[in-house]
Amino acid sequence: MTRQVSKTAVPEQETEIILKEKTIKKETTKLKKIFADLVGHQKEVALRLIDELAFLIVEIQELRQHVKLNGSVEEMQQGDYSINRRSPYFQNYLDAAKTYTGIYKQLLDMYPKPEQKLKVTGEMDGLQKFLSKHSK
Repeated sequence: MTRQVSKTAVPEQETEIILKEKTIKKETTKLKKIFADLVGHQKEVALRLIDELAFLIVEIQELRQHVKLNGSVEEMQQGDYSINRRSPYFQNYLDAAKTYTGIYKQLLDMYPKPEQKLKVTGEMDGLQKFLSKHSK
């Protein structure tokens, strides 16, 4: 998915946008390799999720950098006094990380769950021993 550069963007902004697009494309390529074994309808859905996930990865990196430099709390003037509040950048970081986690889980859930095999032995485990003693 290619995003268009704004016609009103100044050259520095255009360069930033182009670099961001390249980074998103690299992340998309990495994710496509990770989820390459999905097929059919799952692959179609996965490709759409991968585009969003790649964008979020880049966005989270930028937000994290801003929070590292400026902190997660900022001072806000309220007339004669000021209050400390959660930085909007930090809040956006948390929201993006939550969305990232949800999308990644959706992708992982497209894979079949491995069947868990129970170990069958002739011996009783601790719970079975306890229950057999105390159920009489």
